[in-house]
This record gives sequence, structure tokens and C-alpha cells, in this order.
Amino acid sequence: MTAVWIIAIIFGALIVQQYLRLQAKQKDRERLASQEAEALRAEMTELRERLSVLEKIITDKGYQVKEDIDQLP
Repeated sequence: MTAVWIIAIIFGALIVQQYLRLQAKQKDRERLASQEAEALRAEMTELRERLSVLEKIITDKGYQVKEDIDQLP
């Protein structure tokens, strides 16, 4: 009977160990996903700022005049 308990304890410990490993891997994945999401947010902010600058350049009257001059034969 003691041998059955020893085997049950060993298997229980192995199951708990495997569960804890899976939990650690899941936390690592979540951390990496969070870092990637933050990097994408920063890139999106930078791209929006660049787009805003380009919109200002395109809608600038001086740019329009230059375009009209460049299109003259």
C-alpha cells in the first residue's frame, strides 16, 4: 500500500511540475505579446505623425504652385 502512495505522490509532483512549466511559458508569451503590441503602437504613432506632416506639405499653397509650374510645358 505504501508503494501505491509513493507512486501517486511522484505522479502528482510530475503533473504539478508540468503545470507550472506551462504557466511560465504562458506568462512569457503574454509578456512578448505585450511588448510587441507596445512596439506596434509606437510605430503607429510615428506613422501618424509622419502622415500629418505629409498632409501639411501637400495642402500647402506653395507646394501647389510648384506643382503647377512643374506641369507647364
